[in-house]
Amino acid sequence: MAHPIFRLAARALNWPLRVLIRPYPRLNAVVWDLQYALGLWRYLDHGQDPTPLELARRVVPRPRVLDLGCGTTVNLALPADGYRHYHGVDISRAAIRRARSLRRPHTSFEAADLLSYHTAARYDAVLLREVLYYFTVDEAVGLLRRAAGFLDPGGQLLVWLYDVDSPAGAELLRALRGCGLAVHAELAAGRDRAGVVLALGAVGTADSNASSPS
Repeated sequence: MAHPIFRLAARALNWPLRVLIRPYPRLNAVVWDLQYALGLWRYLDHGQDPTPLELARRVVPRPRVLDLGCGTTVNLALPADGYRHYHGVDISRAAIRRARSLRRPHTSFEAADLLSYHTAARYDAVLLREVLYYFTVDEAVGLLRRAAGFLDPGGQLLVWLYDVDSPAGAELLRALRGCGLAVHAELAAGRDRAGVVLALGAVGTADSNASSPS
């Protein structure tokens, strides 16, 4: 679990990154590279979280996984027999270099701006782990709907949101629930983590059997 000070720092950085820097992709990439070079996100690299792959394996036993905003992936559990292929995308080349240096099997990585990212590949699960609050609500919804096009039939978007209690976080959560994608489940992010995980499917009517956070 991240220290509350880092959570507060992330919230404080959110507005200037989103409003002043986000519209300029090259500058945005430089700023993120600088943050990684300074070790500002190193606190995330303790332990390996099995939850993202566990949820992806609910879709299919050995999923093809796309991770948008993957960071260094140091904190992500990726047992070699648990997935068919994993592809990570992040705007920071520094983060991507660190991810590649782990030399995990069946993985590939790419430095790209998420708002302009396109791929012809199709995946069983697309992860967006605590990245959408760095965009405006409209950008986040647009990214989510476009990412749904990267899914194989029956695939799911798995969206982590830790900040759901602030007014901005609550607004984003409402927008994602109503973005036109089917809500298959809404789960607590974890026993020791704040927030929720939304499991979303192809464009359609929201699933009335979606589970509530617990």
